[in-house]
Amino acid sequence: MQGLRQRLHRLFRRRSDLEREPFQWYLLLGRAPLETLRSPDVSALTPIYPPSDRFWADPFLWRQGGERFVFFEDYPFETGRGHISAMAIDAFGQPLGDSKPILQEPYHLSYPSLFTFGDDLYMVPEKKAVRCVDLYRCSRFPDRWEKVRTLFKGPRMVDSTIFEYEGRWWLFCSVKGQGIRYDESLFAYYTDHPIEGDWLPHPLNPLVRDFARGRSAGRVIKDAGGRLLRPSQDCTGHYGAGLNLSEIITLTPSAYEEKRIWHRRGEETPGVLGLHHLDWHDGLLVMDAQRQRPEAHVLE
Repeated sequence: MQGLRQRLHRLFRRRSDLEREPFQWYLLLGRAPLETLRSPDVSALTPIYPPSDRFWADPFLWRQGGERFVFFEDYPFETGRGHISAMAIDAFGQPLGDSKPILQEPYHLSYPSLFTFGDDLYMVPEKKAVRCVDLYRCSRFPDRWEKVRTLFKGPRMVDSTIFEYEGRWWLFCSVKGQGIRYDESLFAYYTDHPIEGDWLPHPLNPLVRDFARGRSAGRVIKDAGGRLLRPSQDCTGHYGAGLNLSEIITLTPSAYEEKRIWHRRGEETPGVLGLHHLDWHDGLLVMDAQRQRPEAHVLE
């Protein structure tokens, strides 16, 4: 009898879990020459599915010392709290083993944005749950990270993305407050030193205010011609509906201009319900996509 009660409890808990989270984010990975980046081919990427009890989102690629890894938000449905995991991949973007947690906190983490400064690799994971933007340095690749400092404390900031352009360092993010929502905004801050410097707000913030292209969706990338491409989310209709790439035409401490050059809604690809992140590094392209969870038919 005790065994029957335990099985029924697990069944009801699983059913409740499916009702809360009927959809699942997963990864799309594959080779992509830099010359093709301005018009990426979603259908050419190979899906990599997480276990059914979680989703994988916000992927960032990195290669170091001959090893390639994809870092991402690992979100178990049961806990409702994400952490950062990494998975070794080959030169074609295929997994070489299971994913492993590499950064965990007692609160939600996501969007493990990566950049290098000097000889070091840094990460800026999203920490909106505690209203701060913290900088981590990699002390052993890929699984040991040490907190260096807090860059921002207080504002509700998400998807912080740090990159260098023309001798100045920039942090792009989305901010919630004063009637502005995460899914519609792009804010910018700049500094001369990304580790020790003070970050100054751009006087035109928010640089973009548009549900169709405001919120960041991955690393700012230089294309084959040296032009900056900014991935952004299309959140019209619902969160994670689609992706954009915009070419940054002007980026200075007093001006900003971008032009959208590519757009893709999730439903334009068979079996895909949403797209909301893109990253390119060293010949590999990764996105995340949304599907119905495999067990969701249990509820029908």
